[in-house]
Amino acid sequence: MNLEIQGLAITAIDFVNPCARYSEVFFGLGDDAVHARLIEPVGRARVSERVPLCLMFHDIDRPVRGWHHMTRFAAMGYAVLALDDDVAGADDLQRGIASPAFVERVRWGCALAKVARNLDGVDPDRIFAWGEGLGGGVALAVSALDERGLACTAVANPIPGGLEALSSRVCGSVLMGTSLMDAVSDPKGQFAVFNGLECDRRHIIYAKYAHERINAFENEVVDFLNQTFYPCSLA
Repeated sequence: MNLEIQGLAITAIDFVNPCARYSEVFFGLGDDAVHARLIEPVGRARVSERVPLCLMFHDIDRPVRGWHHMTRFAAMGYAVLALDDDVAGADDLQRGIASPAFVERVRWGCALAKVARNLDGVDPDRIFAWGEGLGGGVALAVSALDERGLACTAVANPIPGGLEALSSRVCGSVLMGTSLMDAVSDPKGQFAVFNGLECDRRHIIYAKYAHERINAFENEVVDFLNQTFYPCSLA
């Protein structure tokens, strides 16, 4: 996979927050122009010189999460680097993990991991990924294909189909949430992905949810990350 990054530019955004610094990230990757949003903890929110960083990926039919939403990571002492790409739909994923829309996002995600490890103030050994739906599939694939492996990965109802082919390559620990009423991400396929994982793993099942955002699972993600990176703070 060619991950030669060209013309990396990080442009600050003048949002007033004593606990967070905001920037837009741009770089070239072959013929592609990759955009991302970067938030870093500062002031009282920065608990160490080098902090963990979340690679965030979004679902089909949705854009990148808003600055306000992602600031929650800064409040917990994490940086976040979120892929800001065009919205994809289910029709773009007809070929499963071989779909061009998926392949290119995984490539962009792996490039973001490379960028993240070279950011000042980011711990290169504490890079992790989080995503829902398509974002969850991209997060798992990046964890499987990243040359150094990610510290952990959290996913909800990942798509597209065929992700189980990558399961055995995922490193670190994994938290997965599955909605049994999901008509977009087949629960049977999700179980195949989970059962193929050979790393530390945990699976939370939601019987009454479809392909939607699950606030209770987002709370589980917060606990999962804090237990991974700041276990002493929970004692």
